[in-house]
Parts: sequence; C-alpha cells; structure tokens
Amino acid sequence: MKVLLAEDSLTMRRLLASQLRGWNYEVTEAADGTEAWEAFESGDFTLVLTDWVMPGMDGVDLIRRIRADDRPEYVYVILLTARSENENLVEAMEAGADDFLGKPCNPKELRVRLLAGERIVNLELELIRQNQKLLDTQAALIQSEKLAGVGQLAAGMAHEINNPIAFVTNNLAVLQRDVQSLLQLTQDFADALPKFQSADLDTAAQLRKQQQQCDLPWLHENLPQLFQSSRDGLFRVREIVNNLRDFAHLDEADSDIMNVANAMRSTLQILAAETSEKQITVDTDIDGDLTIACRPAKLKQVFHSLLLNAIQASEDGQTIRVNARQEDDHAVIRIEDEGCGIDDNTRKHLFEPFYTTRKVGAGRGLGLAVSYGVIRDHGGSIDVETMVGEGTTFTISLPV
Repeated sequence: MKVLLAEDSLTMRRLLASQLRGWNYEVTEAADGTEAWEAFESGDFTLVLTDWVMPGMDGVDLIRRIRADDRPEYVYVILLTARSENENLVEAMEAGADDFLGKPCNPKELRVRLLAGERIVNLELELIRQNQKLLDTQAALIQSEKLAGVGQLAAGMAHEINNPIAFVTNNLAVLQRDVQSLLQLTQDFADALPKFQSADLDTAAQLRKQQQQCDLPWLHENLPQLFQSSRDGLFRVREIVNNLRDFAHLDEADSDIMNVANAMRSTLQILAAETSEKQITVDTDIDGDLTIACRPAKLKQVFHSLLLNAIQASEDGQTIRVNARQEDDHAVIRIEDEGCGIDDNTRKHLFEPFYTTRKVGAGRGLGLAVSYGVIRDHGGSIDVETMVGEGTTFTISLPV
C-alpha cells in the first residue's frame, strides 16, 4: 500500500520512512506541505502521514486540499502533532484528518493506527465496488426495460403499419397498371387531334388548350417514375419496421449464433438517418463468415451504442471505420472515428453509469456502462484508444 509521508524534520522523516518500509509500505517522502501536495496530485496514495507544523503549507492545509480533491478512492490521513489542546484537535478533525498521533511517535502505536487506516480504506474500496456493481445492475435493468419498450413498439408498428402499407402498395400497383392504359389513350388522342382540326376548328383549339394545361408530355414522361418512387418509399417504410424488429430481436432466442456482418449491417441501417444527416461515410471490413455464440440482442445493443457515439463525435463528412476479424479464438471488432476524441478526465469515467458529457436531457449516460457490462458478461473485454482532436477507437474482444 502506498504511503505519502510529509515531515520537515529530516531525522524524523528518515526514521518514519524506515519504519514504514519495514512494514512493507511503499513510501514517498516530502519535506513540506507544498512538496507533499505536488506528490499527491501525481500519485495514487491511500494513506497519508503528515506533520502539522511545516514551512509553507502546513499539515492542516494539506489535509484540506486532499479532501477537496475529486478522486473517487478514499484517502486515510493521520496527522502527527505535538499539540494536545482540544481546540487544536477539533480543528484538525474538522479539516478532514481521520486520526492523529502525538510526537514523538511510538512505533507500536503508529503500526496499530496504520492497520486501522488500512481496514477503513479497504472497507471504503469494497463499498465503492458494491456501489459500482449496484449501479451496473441498475443501468442494465433500465436498458433492458428500454429494449423491451422498443420491442413492444416494434411489434405494434409491424402490426399497425404493415397492414396499411400492404393495401396502399397494392393500390399503387393497380393504379400504375391502369394509368398506363390512360396514358396510351391520351397519346392516341394527341395523335388524332390534327384530324379533328379540319372538321371543327373551335373544338380542336379547345382540346389543344386542355392538352397544354394538363402538360401531357410531362405526365407521359414522369408518371411511371412517380408511381415507382412511391412504391419504393413504401418498401423503405416496411424495411425500417423490419429492421427495428430485427434490432430488438423479437423473433429470436435469447442465446444464439450471431453473424457479426449481418448484425452490424442491421444496426447501421437503424442509424442510417444519423449518418445521412451528417454525411458520414461508414467503411466496413468484416469477415462475412465471422460468427459468435452470444446473446444477439445484447451485442446489437453494444454495436448501436458505440456506433451512435462515433457518429455524435464525428464532424460532417468524416469517416467511421468498422473492422471485424477472428484472432485466435476471439472475435475482435474495432469501431474507429475521426472525431473530437476523449479527454483524460472523461476517459476516467467513461464506463460509469449515468456519466455523460452531453447536455441535460440529451442522454442518460448509460450506453457505455451497459456496453461494458454486456461485454464483461460475455467473457470479453472492451478497450479504448483516443486522442483529443484526432479520434477514438473502441476495440471489443469476444470469445467466439
């Protein structure tokens, strides 16, 4: 366990450091509070042993700074002091000291106080782990409910939308067929119009005027395409509903063999509107035969989350690259963007539930936390490589 020792007396500091190392602590020494704070900022300490009276920053000010630091792990602080007045001890405890020890220190008493600190630190760490586990479970439950809601919505959409799509599509097909006959009739009429002109000039002129008003040449040229594009639009609506059903995995078992290329293609179709809006190109290089024994609905959920993050991080016109190959007995999937990258502070919290850098209401901060849990439950790993201003690559490794 790492210990930060702040003591301005060289003799006392060397003596304490020797004792601490004899108890198998990893010790960093500081000659005053300022030096100790600089070491604390750049290190990862769980125990701090500090003198009170030191030049520059004293021990109480050092403790206040430590308590104001936002690191998640608890730091146990023991204050060394020759002061024994109650008001002094109250000041130290209010500043954030966990314990205090009179100088000169009795080695046995110091050892006992350090062991007590270790127990408290370990309890704090265990509490953090349990809280994290609880948050992971809560996030997974929320995301499962959301997915169930998507599934119910997709089922309702399939029932409510596919039926009207079917009869509108059939009606369009009939109209397209019959309008061809009407167009042929109008063409025959236009061809015969010069013959009417010699018999009845007024009627012929009126017919020509009506012909111009309805723009028969335009109708002949464009009506077939209008019917076809309308039918294509209806087929696209049906495809969207089917993709939504496929994404929610309504018709498949919970555990199955999933083709990675098909799953990625389905997910990209779900996100087609987002990529089109930002004119983002998605380059895919996926082994078409790559399959994984998994829970397909959950992995599609992960793909969706990572791809959506990549889209949101990208500028208009940039490229996202998706690569998937089998390496040894693992499927390795990489999703790389050219976007804004992730700063160090955000990266520390990247997989924490409810942590988000987006505006309030724009996201719940669950996507990456749930993705991490899903990959972990599959016995795999998820890693991130990023550089601010240059982009981010998420790498998923899953046993096939």
